[in-house]
Amino acid sequence: MGVSIPSEAEYQENRTSDFSLFPPDDYILQVLSVTEQPGKVDIFDKPPAGVPQRTYTGLEVRFTIVSFANGDELVDEDGAEVHEARTPLFFDWFDPERVGLKPQPAKARKFFAFAMGKELEDRIDIEDWAELVGKRLIGGVIVKPNAKGERRNKVVDYRPIRARRRAAAASAADPAAAAAAKVAPAPAVDVVAAAKEIFAETGDNDELPF
Repeated sequence: MGVSIPSEAEYQENRTSDFSLFPPDDYILQVLSVTEQPGKVDIFDKPPAGVPQRTYTGLEVRFTIVSFANGDELVDEDGAEVHEARTPLFFDWFDPERVGLKPQPAKARKFFAFAMGKELEDRIDIEDWAELVGKRLIGGVIVKPNAKGERRNKVVDYRPIRARRRAAAASAADPAAAAAAKVAPAPAVDVVAAAKEIFAETGDNDELPF
């Protein structure tokens, strides 16, 4: 039994929406897998002449995309719906030894902290990378050409899911529960107390959906 393997040109001609990109935006991401990659070369290391560049064990992290950060259902950059069978993924790579706070927090530190529900300044202890699987956080995504000039999605920043965003994430994951919550009777409101709370707000935009 033989086989017929399409050429690169044929692949491009028959390319479907399964490979379409997502628009630059913020997304709720869920960690699908974490894989160690030993022997990575630190391209930022500039050792003296004759000294080899630093190597390290990197991490490849795969994310499933739950929804837009505001809870809206996924669409690709052409506005087409993303079907469940597609299982869209984002990838990122980290150096777990580069997790500093100065002069600005390292992206790896943001990922570890926000995935584990910590603040950036907190101590973060992870005994097994499997602890990260299933965790959710917000990823800022752009579209950027790679070394070959091919447009690709890239996660460039991470943010925590605040309380209201967690509700949006839960709604996206369980539409039935979200529908039930919408029809549930609202509790009685103490108007005076509510008014006091409103005028005491600090205006922290990080607590608001966007």
